Amino acid sequence: MPQDLEHWRAKVRDAALGFADDPITLSLTLALPALFPVHDRRSTEALLTALPGFRAGLYDVQRTADFLSPVESGDELVREALNAYGEPDRGADVLVDALRAVAAPDRPSAVESLCRLTSVPGIAAEAADLALSQALTDDPDAYLPALAQATTSAEDPARLVELLRQAFPAASYEVAVDAYLRLPRQDSRLASAIAHIALDLFSRNTFDIEPDPADEPSPMLDLDLATRMLDGERPEQAAAFAHRAAGNAHSQDLRVRALVILSQAVALLGHHWYAREKADEAVTVARGVGDKGLLFDALQTVVASNHAVRDRARAAAASLEALELSRKLEPEDQAIALGLACAAHTGEPGRAAEFAAESVALLRGMADRDPGRHLLRYIAALDTYATALSAAGQDAFDVGQQALLLIQDLHRRDPDRHGPQYAQVVLNFSNRLAARGDHANALEGYLTATRVLYALVPQSPHAYAAKCAIATWSMANAFASLHRWSEAEQAILGTITLQRGCVAESQPWVIPDLLDSLEFLKLCLSRAKRFAELPVLEEEQQVLRLVHARYQKLSGSAVAPDG
Repeated sequence: MPQDLEHWRAKVRDAALGFADDPITLSLTLALPALFPVHDRRSTEALLTALPGFRAGLYDVQRTADFLSPVESGDELVREALNAYGEPDRGADVLVDALRAVAAPDRPSAVESLCRLTSVPGIAAEAADLALSQALTDDPDAYLPALAQATTSAEDPARLVELLRQAFPAASYEVAVDAYLRLPRQDSRLASAIAHIALDLFSRNTFDIEPDPADEPSPMLDLDLATRMLDGERPEQAAAFAHRAAGNAHSQDLRVRALVILSQAVALLGHHWYAREKADEAVTVARGVGDKGLLFDALQTVVASNHAVRDRARAAAASLEALELSRKLEPEDQAIALGLACAAHTGEPGRAAEFAAESVALLRGMADRDPGRHLLRYIAALDTYATALSAAGQDAFDVGQQALLLIQDLHRRDPDRHGPQYAQVVLNFSNRLAARGDHANALEGYLTATRVLYALVPQSPHAYAAKCAIATWSMANAFASLHRWSEAEQAILGTITLQRGCVAESQPWVIPDLLDSLEFLKLCLSRAKRFAELPVLEEEQQVLRLVHARYQKLSGSAVAPDG
């Protein structure tokens, strides 16, 4: 590029354009047309006018437009020129004015150019970031869809999504919907932020008692919003959107998809029997549609919902149907079905282990070919296989250790993204150590899993509080096994605090675990001869049993907690 610049400097000097010795103007004049596509004389002149020297009349816009022929790649030249300004604000003003010269069809390409500039730290990156922010503030309708599209290819889209969050409320509803539907999918790093963006549409796409037919919400949009909310760990909103999408669906396949999301969302809210009802409805409708993929998705929810209400027979039957169906679909579907079959056959440890082994074998090849897409699922399959082997009375140490080593490597590189799965694998591996009597090493694992999960609880209590309580419960048991009763008491008190919070946040299915934790605390207090504190805990247990019995009655289950 330096040779190219010297070549063009000589040509500009020969043409007597006046800016051969103005390095910033020279670089930007050559590079901006490469970054911001222009296709006619008027746009080219407007682009040049974005530069201070041309705007001040120091250089001739028309003569330069006649002369101009852009270099092939302008990123480096623009970056050097913007850095030379010394202040991001000055460069941002130039970039914003250049954006305004770009025709609407070329805006996505221009925005992508600015996104590339933000990827290399420095004044140029700050200038590009400021320019994007300013453009979205000045005219959100013009630039919101283009920036949303750019997030799908950006190396690090998190900052772009944050800019979008700020601009969405100011955009018109139609443009906001268009931009929203362009946002990337299946990126767990962005799920929470995109769910926040969707809340803007949630507030506009409201549930009116007497809606105006002209403003009737789109079932397709409702379904998309429901999916985004579920990915962003907002099951209440997901359920609301999915319920409306199912009711307003204009086709049976759309209704099936909405029912599947609805079942998944209400299951997260603890309404497992209603989740099963919606899952059954989804399967019934899907059979009428005749789409194998839709039926497979619906059967997955049937397996999960029956597993949640401990109906193992129905869960197993649905899992076998899903597995048979998956063999006519993609390998990914077959891997999912094998995992479901393993989970549904926990009462038959040997058979569960067979399903898990087949899943591991399938996913190993897929992960080798495309680790970015399949490695995490392969690790989960290994972890499940190790658990199944342990349940079947077989040695699971090597399999579990392989899963642990793989997730440790990923967690070391990106702890924010892989924290939840890392904690789960560590927790399961520690359980197997404890089962072998190695309580000291198991305790180290429980402490690690607790630290990771405890940090996640404030971000999403509904998703992580109960999981963290499982880790602290295991930690308390490990302390007890090592005769460290004082520390066991502190660990179980932490468990109880988390579980009480879950119950207060409408998660009554946690009550049986809370009853067990209170019983554990009573044991700790008895060993410490603090008998006066026991009656209060027993009264709490009595109240909790009544609350849980009422919940079971309302949900349709006759199973009551022990005690």
